[in-house]
This record gives sequence, C-alpha cells and structure tokens, in this order.
Amino acid sequence: MTDLFTELKRRNVFKVAAAYAAIGWLLAEIGDLLFDTFEAPGWVMKVFATLIILGFPLALFLAWAFELTPDGIKREHEVDRSESIVHKTGQKLNTVIIAAIAIAVVFLFFDRFAREQPQVAENESAPVEVDDQTVSIAVLPFVNMSSDPEQEYFSDGISEEILNLLVRVEGLSVASRTSAFAFKGKGLGLDEIARDLGVDHILEGSVRKEQDNIRITAQLIDASTDRHLWSETYERKLTSIFAIQDEISGSIVNALRETLGVDIQKAASTVAPTTNMDAYTAFLKARELFLTRDGLALRQSLDIYRQAIERDPNFARAYEGLAATYTVLPYYPAEGYEVVSQEESVREATKAANIALELNPTLAMPHAVLGVMFSHTGDHETSLRELDTAIGLDRRESTPWMWRGMRTNVLGYLEEALNYYEEVYRLDPRTGINSDHFGVTLLYLGRNEEAYSYLGKAVDKGRVIYDVMFLQNVADGDFVNARMVAMHLFDGNEMLQFFMPIFEGRHDASERQQLIDRFFAKIDSLKPGQERIRRNPIFLGVLGVSDQATKMFIERPGWRTHVWNPALAEYRASEQFKDYARRIGMERHWRKHGWPGFCRPVGDDDFECD
Repeated sequence: MTDLFTELKRRNVFKVAAAYAAIGWLLAEIGDLLFDTFEAPGWVMKVFATLIILGFPLALFLAWAFELTPDGIKREHEVDRSESIVHKTGQKLNTVIIAAIAIAVVFLFFDRFAREQPQVAENESAPVEVDDQTVSIAVLPFVNMSSDPEQEYFSDGISEEILNLLVRVEGLSVASRTSAFAFKGKGLGLDEIARDLGVDHILEGSVRKEQDNIRITAQLIDASTDRHLWSETYERKLTSIFAIQDEISGSIVNALRETLGVDIQKAASTVAPTTNMDAYTAFLKARELFLTRDGLALRQSLDIYRQAIERDPNFARAYEGLAATYTVLPYYPAEGYEVVSQEESVREATKAANIALELNPTLAMPHAVLGVMFSHTGDHETSLRELDTAIGLDRRESTPWMWRGMRTNVLGYLEEALNYYEEVYRLDPRTGINSDHFGVTLLYLGRNEEAYSYLGKAVDKGRVIYDVMFLQNVADGDFVNARMVAMHLFDGNEMLQFFMPIFEGRHDASERQQLIDRFFAKIDSLKPGQERIRRNPIFLGVLGVSDQATKMFIERPGWRTHVWNPALAEYRASEQFKDYARRIGMERHWRKHGWPGFCRPVGDDDFECD
C-alpha cells in the first residue's frame, strides 16, 4: 500500500486530482452564470456538471498511465526514470492549482456580492427627471428554467404574485396580467412591448424550480433606454417563496424611488397564504388553468383547487379560486362532461366564497362571487352591496368592476353601467370581454359610432358576438354583412335560405310567422349541435318565441344583459318579459331604487318597458 501511495504521488496523480477539482469548480461557477444569463434550459447545466464529474476519473487514469516529457506525451512505462521530469510537471501543477483556486474564490466572492447588492445603473446618484409622478411598469411572465416544461404554471404564477404585490403600491401604475402576459412567446423587443402597454419600465426574469429548491432571477429595465435599474438572483428553499416575493417587490419600489426621485410608498408585505408548499403549487396550477377560460381546463382547475384544500383546509385563496371557477363554469361546456347547472354553480360558489371569507375577511373576490350569486337568485340589493364591498377592498382588480357593471346592466341602468365598464377598460384595455361589454352597452344606448370602435377591438381579441353583430347589420339594412355573419352563426350556408328571408324583404305578420315556422322545422331536423339557436334568448325573442326566450333568460343568467338589445323591443313589451322581470326580482328592485330609462310603472302593480 505504501509503494502504491508513493507511486501515485510520484506520478502527480494527487496533484492532477486537486488541479482538476479546482478547474472543475471554476468551470461550474462560470457555466452556471453564463447558462442563466442566456436563459438556457435547466437540463443544460445538469449535463455540463455531469460531464465535469465523468472527466474526473479519466483525468486520474491519464495521470497514472501517461507522462509529459520534452518529446511530448508518452506512456509511463516507456519513460526512463533518470530522464523523467515529473517533479517539474508537479511544480507546474502546483501553480495551476493555486491560480485556479484564486480565480474561483475571486469569482465566487464577486458573484455572491453582486447578488446581495441591487445592481443600479450608472449615474445612480442622479435621479432621472420625470414629467409625471405616476411611475408605470409591466411584469412580464418569468421564463421557466426548470428541467420540466410542465413547471411553466409555477413561473407564470410567481410572476402574477409579484404583479399583485406591485398593484397595491400607491403611485405605481401596473399593467394588468392579461395585458402583460399577452406578449408571452411573441419574441418582441422590450421597447416595443413597453410602447404597446404604455409603460416606462419592464420587470422580467426567470424561475428554476428543482424539487424543493428554487432560483429566481429578476431584473428591472428602463424601457426607453434599455438600462438595467436593478437586478437580483435569489437561491432559496421553496418554503422561502413568499419572502422572495416581498424582497423583489420591495427592491423594485426602492430602485424606482431612488433612481427616478418619485414618491411611491413601500410595497406591502406578503402574508403567507399557506405554509404547505404542495398546496401552494397546486393553487398556482389551478389558477393558470382557470385563467384559460376553457371548458376542460376549468374542470381540471376545480379538481386541483380541491387538492390544494385537502392539503391545507385553511387555505383561503384556494377556496376563493374554487368559488370563482364555479361562478364561470356554466358558461364553458366541455365535450364529454355534463353542463354545470346554474343551481349547482350558485350552491357551490356560495359555499366556497363564504368559507374563504371566514378564513380571510380581507379577500375581495369572494365578495364579488357572492354579488353574482345574489343577482342570479334575484336579491339585487345585496348583490350590488357585495360587489361594492369587493371594489372597496381591491380597487385595482378589474373583475369586481366588470361584474358590478354587468349586474347594473342587467337591471337596465345602462348609463350607470358604462361608468363601471370605463373603469374596467382603464384597468385592463387588452382583454376582449372588457371591450365586448363596453361596446355592446354603448350600442344598446344608441351610441353606435362609439360602440363600433370597442366591438371591433373585442372581435380582434377573439370575442364571438355574432348574434349582436347580425342584428345590428339587419337594423342598419346591411344584409350583405348580415349574411356573412349568419354563416358563422350556423357554421355554413345551408341554413341561410331558411333564416335570411325572415329578415329580408317586407312581410305581414302571417307571412313572417310562416317563415319562422319553416326555419324552426329545419332546425329541428338538424343533427345535434346545430339547434343551439333554440338556446339563444336573443334570437328567440326576436323571432317571437317569447315564452322560450323568458325560459332561457332565467336559466342562463349570462345572457341577461342582452335583454336591452334594441331588436328585443317587442319582447320587452310582452307579458312574458314582465314575467321574467318579476321572477328574477327586477320589478321589486325598480320600485324600491328607481326605474331604468327603458321602463316605467303603471299603477301600483304593473309596469311597461320599451
């Protein structure tokens, strides 16, 4: 054993091992920094580290079997011991070891020091002059650097959590999640994104999650100059995620305040919503699925929210998400699943919202959910009060404003509803549904030119409003465009010969009824799915099937804002409409709080609407 040790030492095997370890350590540090800078996937660093480790035994073998001589590399047994220069090679290896360790220590010190100090751009002591004291920022979705692409929901979720913290900072204008995340994967430059969003600063970053370890890199950029105002890297255990979110938001506020010389308050601290990290990651995944507004994804979201609740029964935000999902679920069918009834939606959403508020009374969204549920069940006074409470708790969240506008709209107070839609649009101008409701309400008020601008934006953003567009084209006498829209309504030309004659030309009541009867006879003969117009209360009302229109308006509350469509004036003058208004509590609300412009009382027990 002594002879082996002596021979290993003579052949510089130990020194090669030390040199390789020092150089490998240095290469690993440099690789980690470079791969992170160029946003390489997580597996790249793993492969790089594995190659360094596999090279170690190979280096030891080469040191044992070969020797460096003045004539080049030779096999060890071919070298005469009297001519060997292993002692000189050993001295060179000593130099390499010392140099590698020194460089690695300096690099490691610099890297750690840089991560602990906010990196402020040059001239940091001189605040930038700003014309407007409101500072604007967009939080772009952080890049998923984890080895598992399925972890993208986590990086998106962390980005949204940071955005939600910044939204609550007075003096800071933050682009909405929908607006900022719309640029995900588009490959646009930061200056172009900032210009489109109307912001001065961009926060971007990356997230790498490996088991219970997390690494988050974030950087704040002045979009007009491409200056990095601040950057930081956080390497922690997953249990520290809420503290990291606090640090990032606080550092951004400090960097903006010091660099721009503006007065913005300190970011609010995060109250950890749960101590169970499995529950939290499930919550983030469920929320991402919820935001897709896809029928299948929403049902998956329900299951994952329930998993989060099972892992932490006191997780208020998971109940909040469950309540919000049940609120929208009836409007998003999924193939292979039964349609969620309005009764189930009201029951489950109300239950989850109440539990969320018991656990955390400061949450806004459960109040908004309850506002919608009370509206569905005819208690409009309580509905509006709950929605106002939600707005008061979180004035920068657009959803309560939207739902408040819709409930106000349902009651016929369209001018008042516009005030809420305007605020929604100001908070989140890039979401199609916001342009949709704003434009439709303007249209129903007869402000067509203003309406067309918003409706065009809604269509550009994927909103399907073919029924409204069709009826407006008919009202304008534009039957060419009406036919084009009708093709989308019926997925092709087949039904147009039965549908369009109802609206084209002049018909007396008998002729028009014959055309309507012919149309419905054809509809009833079609394969399942084509008859969906029988569930559309707008067309049912326009075609004079008032009892069915009333049934659908009651069963499908999402349609109720459309009862004020100008094309439904005849339906609103019918007894069936009065039945609808009484059954959902509208008349009772009007008599107590005032009548909308469309309607007026007739004595103590009747009313009329145009």
